[in-house]
Amino acid sequence: MKLFQQLKAAFNYGFYSEYRFRRVVRHRLMRFYSTDAPRAKNTQKMVIAMFDGRKRHGGLADRLRGICTTYCFCREQGIDFRLHFSSPFRLEEFLVPNQYDWRIAEQEISYNALDAHPVYIASQSYDEERDNRFQRRMAEKFFAEDYKQLHAYTNMRFEEAQFGASFHELFRPAEWLQRLVDEQLTILGGKKNYIAVSTRFLESLGDFSEHRDRAPKALPAEEQEALLKACSKQLEKIHAAHPEERILVTSDSGRFLSHVARYDFVRTLPGKIGHMDVVEGEKEVHTKTFLDFLVLSEAKRHYYLIGPAMYRGNFSRRAAQIGEAPFHEITF
Repeated sequence: MKLFQQLKAAFNYGFYSEYRFRRVVRHRLMRFYSTDAPRAKNTQKMVIAMFDGRKRHGGLADRLRGICTTYCFCREQGIDFRLHFSSPFRLEEFLVPNQYDWRIAEQEISYNALDAHPVYIASQSYDEERDNRFQRRMAEKFFAEDYKQLHAYTNMRFEEAQFGASFHELFRPAEWLQRLVDEQLTILGGKKNYIAVSTRFLESLGDFSEHRDRAPKALPAEEQEALLKACSKQLEKIHAAHPEERILVTSDSGRFLSHVARYDFVRTLPGKIGHMDVVEGEKEVHTKTFLDFLVLSEAKRHYYLIGPAMYRGNFSRRAAQIGEAPFHEITF
């Protein structure tokens, strides 16, 4: 079996993945390009990270890691980097440029097939270290193609070590969002004055809609109750280890948040929960996503609970990277 898995991985990284990436470009993205479209006006080569709804892009953490990795690669290669994030909202509503101005006007983006070409690079789970090397190789190959604009559809992660620093170079919260963050920080006692506990249930508790084809279905009622109790027990253990600390709890399950809100040491954040690739046009949902992420990033320590039928997500891990805080997974 081990030999089979090794052969499968070798085939995947030696041939199939690049073929699949190019197939997505041919069948899903190239239909938006033609030689009749307006020509590109830029003279310097440009890579544009694209989040325009022409394919599923993933949640906030997946999008941010793709943005930051593409930015780091472009900086390393001396390529002009831009970001076009228009679906399901314009990113500038929530995050604005900080040290690097990544903005590009709609009319500056060319879909002329002579000047512009889409690039698709996805992350895979066979072997993260090997996948990172493969992603870099694909980036070096695809972004070297001779076009004025290369439109990157990706959640690449091979610049993992630079994620926190590159996020701060690229982004700061819009003023209205920063005010919301500051309000919650005041309630929590200030930056680095609380710890965070996060969970990801997907559909397991029956109250979250996830776009994944293989997402687990809701557990039977008895198993849901058992899972809630098991997670609560882990939360109690964390509190026992940090009895003086406020604990910020974030989750994709409103049911779980309501369940743990009875603890006097727990703080949850307001807002409606939803997935960025599923919910359209609901600013309240997207506001909560950013509020959770930014308030999480100011915690001094992070715990991530992974129990039966739960999911190992990246949301709180990315927030911990931004805040340069320790991150611990608890599997039970």
